[in-house]
Amino acid sequence: MPLPGLFGIPGIKGPRIFRSVADDSVEETLRAMHMANTVDNTYEWGIGWVRTVLLTVIGMLGISATEFYWGDFSLWENTVNWGLTQVENFADWLVSLVS
Repeated sequence: MPLPGLFGIPGIKGPRIFRSVADDSVEETLRAMHMANTVDNTYEWGIGWVRTVLLTVIGMLGISATEFYWGDFSLWENTVNWGLTQVENFADWLVSLVS
């Protein structure tokens, strides 16, 4: 025995996007697409965060091992030196515009 529909009208299932009976296939397709999108978003967000944390830890361990085994390499110093060089080049460019 089917459950009563919206407002007790048989054949109408809950809040509908389309109001005509001929649009049932479109309605069901949209519902299926919405369900698939919801599942996909939940999966991507969950797996995405796990993947982000895991790759971050792997990257940190890799950089730490590189700096430990090759003592002359320091990512922090290289990054800071690169940033300072960029700021100096930008300042020189601004001064050359004014001069």
